[in-house]
Amino acid sequence: HEAILADAAEADLRHWLGDFQSRFNDNARARKLSTGWDRQIFVEPSDREAAYTLAITGAAVAEIREGGPNLPDDRLVTMRASDDVLRDIFSGHYNPSNALLDGLLEVYSDTRDKVKLEALAMVIWGM
Repeated sequence: HEAILADAAEADLRHWLGDFQSRFNDNARARKLSTGWDRQIFVEPSDREAAYTLAITGAAVAEIREGGPNLPDDRLVTMRASDDVLRDIFSGHYNPSNALLDGLLEVYSDTRDKVKLEALAMVIWGM
């Protein structure tokens, strides 16, 4: 993963999370895969204060909130990487599976959630 594409570098993480929300919600395969999988995904840049929580409810990214999850949640998925890597991932320019293998992304979740995330990565980012 060498260069950040210009458009991903210019927009902030919140912008790309909103873009991801639209792409996810418009993807019939992603919605089918996430049916019954209601989760909070905590997106935490390792080099900035601004963090966000995506709420997946009803097979859609229903909400993006600034900050951490509202309540303790044993089904919480945490994604941690530098702000640049998170922007590249959520802009669709860097597959999170590759970021994980490259050692640039940390994911903390239940084992079954990791399988679901891998399947979603294949559908949304392609392999």
